[in-house]
Amino acid sequence: MKSFKFDFATGDFALTDGKVQVITEQELIKNKIEKLLRTEYGKYPIYTDYGMPFHNWMQGIKDREFVRLSLTRELTERIPELVDGVQQIYDVDFNFTRNGVTVTFTVVTDYSEAEVIETWLNQTQ
Repeated sequence: MKSFKFDFATGDFALTDGKVQVITEQELIKNKIEKLLRTEYGKYPIYTDYGMPFHNWMQGIKDREFVRLSLTRELTERIPELVDGVQQIYDVDFNFTRNGVTVTFTVVTDYSEAEVIETWLNQTQ
């Protein structure tokens, strides 16, 4: 079964020479992780038990250590539970800026060696 790369920056499927890019299982897992991180838990009725619950509560919290601990727990537990093919998430690290948070973590999958993923996590206001 073919899978296609989704570009979250443009909000559409990634194209090369006008054709949708076909991706490997490892790339598909990256896309699924990105989708999970960007989906707010409970916001969309179609996703009953899908998404990440941190989108709303992180806005007002000033204690970065609490945010680190809570987000690390959410990432290490929910990603392997909700993304098929992910075995483990570890070495979670955060970069807090004025405009948001970037997270870097290592993911072990059924399809490849451990790989580091870095992604935008949440825009603070």
